[in-house]
Amino acid sequence: MKEVTEMLTTHRDCKQHVKRNAIPSLGEIEGRVAVLEIVAQSALTHVFDEGEVDIDAALLAQIRRAMHHKCKDLKLDGEDTASALLYAEELIEAAVKASHPIHQ
Repeated sequence: MKEVTEMLTTHRDCKQHVKRNAIPSLGEIEGRVAVLEIVAQSALTHVFDEGEVDIDAALLAQIRRAMHHKCKDLKLDGEDTASALLYAEELIEAAVKASHPIHQ
């Protein structure tokens, strides 16, 4: 699995000759987070449904390592890192529960 470390640039950010906000609104951020949650949980659930337990364990370990590296790269403080990692673990747990019963 290739580690994704760069944020995607949205269509809004690429518009030329159009007035745009330098800082996205709270609603835009909430919408993006909601979409990312749905995509991530759906993708993980699908992988777990189709995968094998050993492969799934390796994938989860890789995701966790990538999360730790990303938080470090972002220079998040201890509290923010802990919050981000807890959120990610909750997302992973929800995907595992939604997948095949063998993973529960």
